Amino acid sequence: MAHRYFVDHLPEPGPTTLDGELAHHLGRVLRSRPGEEVVLGDGRGGTARATIAAVGRDRVELQVAEVHHEAPTAPTVLLAFAPPRQQRGEWLFEHGTEVGVAVFQPLWTQRTRPQGERPERWAKVVRAAAGQCDRAWLPAVKPALEFAAFLQQPGLPAARWLATANAPPLRDQLGASTASSTQAVLLVGPEGGFTADEQAAAAAAGFRPCGLGPHILRTETAALVGAAMLLAAAGGD
Repeated sequence: MAHRYFVDHLPEPGPTTLDGELAHHLGRVLRSRPGEEVVLGDGRGGTARATIAAVGRDRVELQVAEVHHEAPTAPTVLLAFAPPRQQRGEWLFEHGTEVGVAVFQPLWTQRTRPQGERPERWAKVVRAAAGQCDRAWLPAVKPALEFAAFLQQPGLPAARWLATANAPPLRDQLGASTASSTQAVLLVGPEGGFTADEQAAAAAAGFRPCGLGPHILRTETAALVGAAMLLAAAGGD
């Protein structure tokens, strides 16, 4: 059962009505009953705590007790990656949300050409995972970009990491100055890794190569391991 349900706009304190898919889920799927508590979120730091007053055929009546907003305080990790196919890609979005990734940036590389992009499905997976782990802020799912276009984007975090085999371990490189940074970007390549040209381009754009352990990891595993390390180093554990 989810801990938080997302709506486009939070209701004000007092009585309110839910309809549509969320009302169906609460009433028909979960068979919620009057008196049960519900937490609503807008995905932008807003939270509304409410109690179910009545459950109808296609709507749920709530009594909203309080509404509050919180500013983002957690470290920010932008995860840029070549998306794995099908279920493994959804697994990355789901568990990356649980770990604390703030921005998902799919990339098309020389070894992964544009195919299988599912932005609506990915956003739905992220939304469900954020509700399950009670995140007040929804991660952003960006439209897929070509690798070269991503490197040319302005405003990327100063802490830039490129996950690759045979590189100094990320843990050993997270010194005091790096660990104190609250923003970082991690590049994770496709099966087979980035090409030599792509690695050179990333290095020219300020990305430092880093290892994530003694074994060769799948894209989705490397993404989670690297993101978790960066968040822990910045105080996001």
